Amino acid sequence: MENIIWTKLNCPYCTRAKNMLDEEGIKYEVRLVDEVKWTNDNMLKMAPNELTYPQVFLAEKHVGGCDDLEAYLMLREMGIET
Repeated sequence: MENIIWTKLNCPYCTRAKNMLDEEGIKYEVRLVDEVKWTNDNMLKMAPNELTYPQVFLAEKHVGGCDDLEAYLMLREMGIET
């Protein structure tokens, strides 16, 4: 899957980001960092130096966290590609 969101349990920003993606009709894979299937190290391999959740990748491009996703979607709506 080329759209991925790295999340943690009980993360309100993760929920908000997933809701934004759902509202836009963007399909994505959730990678829940639970230290069983996915670990923080797995996420850091894709987004070095990022320590917060969520971390969003769209079309294999690192968008960033929840606020970054909101800005990205707003620019996309205005026809501005980032």
